[in-house]
Amino acid sequence: TVRWVAFIGLFLGIMFTCWAHGAPDKPIDADMEVKVPGLVCPSCAIGIKRNLKREVNVKYIAFDIIKELVLIVFVEIEGFIHYLKNDKIIKLVKDAGYEVSSIKRLDNNKPNRYNKP
Repeated sequence: TVRWVAFIGLFLGIMFTCWAHGAPDKPIDADMEVKVPGLVCPSCAIGIKRNLKREVNVKYIAFDIIKELVLIVFVEIEGFIHYLKNDKIIKLVKDAGYEVSSIKRLDNNKPNRYNKP
C-alpha cells in the first residue's frame, strides 16, 4: 500500500507540473504557430525545441501544450522576417518523433479586404 501511495503521489506531481507549465508564461508575438498533436507536456517538447534551436533563423520558441502548439519567433533583419520553410519545420518536428497537423504564419493578421456587413 505504501508503494501505491508513493506511485499515486508521483503521478499526481507529474500531472500538476505539466498542467502548471502548459501555456507560455506571457503572451509572445509569435511569427508562426505549428500544431503538433500529442504535445501534452513540457518534457515532450524537449526534442522539438532542441531541433528548432539548431536553426539560425529561430530566435525564440514557446509551447502551449493545452492547445498543442509550438510558437516560433524568427530572426528579423531590417523589417524582414526570415521564416523557415514549412517542409523544413515538418522534418525537424518529425525527427523529434512527432507529426505536424498544421502550420500557420502569423505575419498578416489584417484581412485582405474590408467586407461591409
